[in-house]
Amino acid sequence: MDDHSFIEPIDKERLVKDLKALGVRQGDLLNVKVSMSSIGYVVGGAKTLIDALLEVVGSKGTIVTDSFVNVYPLPLNKRDAQKVSDRFTHSYAGALANTMLYHPNAYRSAHPVQRFVAIGAHAKELMANHTPESYAYDVLRVMAQSMEGRNLKLGTDEKVVGVGTTHVAIGLLKLHQNQPRAGVNYYDYKTGQVRLFERNWSGACPKGFINFIPLYRKVGAILSEGKVGNADSKITDMRKTLEIELETLSKNPSFFFCDDPACVGCRVTWDFSTGSALSAKFHFTIKLMKTAIKLAIQLLRNGI
Repeated sequence: MDDHSFIEPIDKERLVKDLKALGVRQGDLLNVKVSMSSIGYVVGGAKTLIDALLEVVGSKGTIVTDSFVNVYPLPLNKRDAQKVSDRFTHSYAGALANTMLYHPNAYRSAHPVQRFVAIGAHAKELMANHTPESYAYDVLRVMAQSMEGRNLKLGTDEKVVGVGTTHVAIGLLKLHQNQPRAGVNYYDYKTGQVRLFERNWSGACPKGFINFIPLYRKVGAILSEGKVGNADSKITDMRKTLEIELETLSKNPSFFFCDDPACVGCRVTWDFSTGSALSAKFHFTIKLMKTAIKLAIQLLRNGI
């Protein structure tokens, strides 16, 4: 058999060993951001990773991940009005989030859109306090400022965006992004009614979050780096990453902007954006033309 065709299976024991070697500890409160494909072929999939995480953090530890759901243009059309966000609504966040939702000890927050899901000692408390009235990322603020939370990232900085605190900093500094109105109907478990929720927070271009990595290193916010399975992984101190983000963005709010001149989000939508929609459209057109030319050359080389 060709050696390159062999895929090494990664089991729970391997994950436990790697997580411990990385520095995950008993009692940790972890915000987990993961690319399952980066880890490799995990026997049992996301459930195995969850079991490994819970074994390492122990009965006094807690794992948290985002399990966000989609929003739709307002006013809702007839089809989108039928989509109701509730405790078990599928998340676009991936396998870890959607597997955690059905864990017997899982709690999911009641925020209609930016729902988090957690398992462990602090899960019930954290999720119960994240309601439709809360700031979208308030779970992460509490973890960073009050609970010595740590962010566990499994995957490269390019593939797994952020360290859990940048959106918190954007919210605390009240940085404003002009976005189209969007929302979703959700089931209010307190009243038994379906209500409409409208998005009320700023997003951000994920391509620019990597700009903070050198600053995290400088202030010692990156606690450890290593491998979990095949995934480049790191643990960061959420209090420290939030502090350096607040300090940086208070002086330069556009620090998290990406360097793509065709990015409308960064160039146009923020109150402090300095570009124009016309310029972004021009650069986007140039990008499309370059892509088309590369494709045409490739087709010619392949004799198509």
